[in-house]
Amino acid sequence: MEDNRVRIRLAWNNCEFEIEGSQKYVDTYSETIKAFTEILKNNPGTPPAKDAPPSGKQISIFESQPAPEKTTPDGLSIPASFGEFYHKAPKSINKTDIVLLASYFVQSQNNEQTFSTREVNKLLREHGIDLTNTAHFNKLNQDYRKVFKMRQGQYKVSEEGVDHLKDILR
Repeated sequence: MEDNRVRIRLAWNNCEFEIEGSQKYVDTYSETIKAFTEILKNNPGTPPAKDAPPSGKQISIFESQPAPEKTTPDGLSIPASFGEFYHKAPKSINKTDIVLLASYFVQSQNNEQTFSTREVNKLLREHGIDLTNTAHFNKLNQDYRKVFKMRQGQYKVSEEGVDHLKDILR
């Protein structure tokens, strides 16, 4: 999977604005970003409004726009970020299921609809989930027939794996 993540960060008088995601996701907020930069250009020395949050607080100008989700052909609704997808799962989820969840997320973002353990490991680490051996958990998912090998280094979540994820995400 090609890593085409984009991050935009603006800081102004102790207020910050940051958005991160795929290019397509960030593009959905292009008008909002343009409006925000126009405000900054037209008021460069103006301090924040009295009702602005105290220094160090983050503000959101996206409250009226929900994060876009896509529904896969399997019927699962995938948020734009893995963090949102991960938080849909119960806190008691085991490591094998975490890897399956991340595998499905990577697969859903990939044009070939496959994933590699390297991509899954990278995604998990980016979100502070450090598993000692992602390949081991991927192998367990293969043993449980939730994942199958497509070709060298590329895997796909099986129908059984998708059904298992649907059960987890209820």
